[in-house]
Amino acid sequence: MKWFVRQSVLCVHVAGAALLPSFAASAGDFFFDDIPIVLTASRLEQSPLDAPAAVTVIDREMIAASGFTEIHDLLRLVPGFLVAQWAAGSPTIANHGLGDAYNGRIKVMIDGRTVNSPLRGNTNWRELPVRVDDVERIEVVRGPNGAAYGVNAFQGVVNIITRAPSTEDGATLISRLGQDGFYDHGFRVNGPSGGAVDWRLSGSRRAATTFRSFIRPDGAATPYEHLLVDTVNFSASTQLTPYDELRLQLGTSDGTYERGTPGILADLDNDVRTRADYVHLAWMHSFGAESNFALQYYRQTEHMQSGKLAVADLGGRQSRLAAVDGAVDTTRDDLEMQYSTRLGAAWQMMIGAGVRQESARSPDFFNTSRALYWRHAQVFGSLAWQPLEWLKIDAGGTLERHDYSGELFSPRLAVNIALSPQSSLRLSGGMAYHAPTLLQSDAEQAYREGGAIKALGLRATQTLQPERVRFAEIGYVALLKDLGLNLDVRVFHERYDRYFDERTCWNPIIAPDGSVVALRRGATPRTPPCNAPPPAGYVPYLQNGQQRASEFLNSGSFVMDGAEFSIDWQRPGWGRIVLSQAFIEIDAGKGVLDPDIVVSAPQAVSSLLLIKDLPDRWRASIGYYHNEQMMWLNQGDLVPSRDRVDIKLARSFGPARSDNEFAITAQSVGGRYPDFHEGRYRAEPQLFASLRVSW
Repeated sequence: MKWFVRQSVLCVHVAGAALLPSFAASAGDFFFDDIPIVLTASRLEQSPLDAPAAVTVIDREMIAASGFTEIHDLLRLVPGFLVAQWAAGSPTIANHGLGDAYNGRIKVMIDGRTVNSPLRGNTNWRELPVRVDDVERIEVVRGPNGAAYGVNAFQGVVNIITRAPSTEDGATLISRLGQDGFYDHGFRVNGPSGGAVDWRLSGSRRAATTFRSFIRPDGAATPYEHLLVDTVNFSASTQLTPYDELRLQLGTSDGTYERGTPGILADLDNDVRTRADYVHLAWMHSFGAESNFALQYYRQTEHMQSGKLAVADLGGRQSRLAAVDGAVDTTRDDLEMQYSTRLGAAWQMMIGAGVRQESARSPDFFNTSRALYWRHAQVFGSLAWQPLEWLKIDAGGTLERHDYSGELFSPRLAVNIALSPQSSLRLSGGMAYHAPTLLQSDAEQAYREGGAIKALGLRATQTLQPERVRFAEIGYVALLKDLGLNLDVRVFHERYDRYFDERTCWNPIIAPDGSVVALRRGATPRTPPCNAPPPAGYVPYLQNGQQRASEFLNSGSFVMDGAEFSIDWQRPGWGRIVLSQAFIEIDAGKGVLDPDIVVSAPQAVSSLLLIKDLPDRWRASIGYYHNEQMMWLNQGDLVPSRDRVDIKLARSFGPARSDNEFAITAQSVGGRYPDFHEGRYRAEPQLFASLRVSW
């Protein structure tokens, strides 16, 4: 693998030297030709050719052809991205490994607003108040991007960009029906074009069985999951003046999840109810063609109510059934402003600032009924200089103050060299951070009985330092319009420090009077001991032995090397082929507690989306997704090398430019496959028909 990375770097250098042109064009011609625009790499509209980071765009055609009905599944089309589902929580994604049940190392946004959960930092994908049918495109930054978005843009950024109300009118009905009770019914209604306010109202109700319980070879049953989710979303915009635009977005999502394991007493009352709401206000003012100001505020609330029983693991194969208050409530309030302008023919600047407050209330996780808060403030900016017509230099960074991490600065320097009007070479490097979450900073999961704390679960026993990644990459981008071919190649080296981990620790034996009981002579204490003494009122179930808990800590350092590429070829009247491939290797350094980190990244990740136009307005598409063997960390486990194939056959009808379509989609045509944990979860195949009618 190291040989492959070295050769990949050499190939990029050789390609750059061979293609370097004579540069007879005027300034800016190389970077601002008639080419696509991305928004997420640096918070500015720019071509992928001069973006300071690698960006994958999942456009509307790919979304429709994939047949996916859930937003997180679309990330299977991104080089190096890993997607898994499990039956006890929301689906999870990872970039090049390090994924677990609640992975929060990727910042996820909808139209520029952060939607990661304040409690754990993960994204509750199924509770997002937007649907696949609302999405115009998804932009994915395939690497650390703290310079643009601060902490938690640690391994990448996913920006889900919804359809603008001004681009549509009329109404649309969508219905999907499939096996095992699957259905997904939705609507979209747009205001009349040409009015003072452009608006859209959309909604959906969907149900699915994602996991069925099965009996393992040891005779134990595995968990199941059935979901029912309702979503409503409203979006509106108005042009107040020729220079001012006002936007409003609001939405809600309400879900019920039947989860559990047959025969497990704690799961008899373990259905989960969720609700998520948001409101987003934005004002944009234009001072000129390349000078703009934006001010936005958004508020997000999430509520989850789980069952009232839980199993307290005491260690030594001993456990107790405990009563808990499983309600979790979180909020986020965010105010942000941004100004960008061109300072001259060769200079472009962007600067902004934001403040955020987040809260979480969970009697189960925090051993208190009050809400906990943290605050965050940041200043960000970038300066782009084009001293030569073929050279562009971009320096950017975010300075922030975080309640749980102190002051942090995330810098990035990128150099883009135009090799031709349609291709460029990128060299960039920088640093990014991942801050501890509210749970990692304040957890004190206590199981009570009769007013006394009888057992402990998750504990924040020490102050965590933020995770840090230092990175360097070389990228090559070619947008060959005449050939219908887009090529994106990236080779990277990343060094991680202070990795967050979770480990089992042991509490001391406590006597009824609260004193610590010494172990009997000759007894061997269980290690490691928890880094903090138990809280007041701790009278454990076990009076004659140590009792288990779990604590968060900073682990060691390791290095990740990799190479990835995507090829996107399309020909009108024939179809399109999108191929992505990533190769990853992790080398553990000193102090890494979990040896599974090394195998958390598959050595190879592949995806292929083939779209073929057929006669009489038919279209066929095939999606192929492959992962080598890998390990999902913490609540996950080993997952063997696996392949998934999806097929969609669709026919459009009605007026030539209408959105009408009938389709049959088969997901995972090879049958069930192990997902997230080989011994516990089997992802279900799905066959469904869909009908979309617009007028």
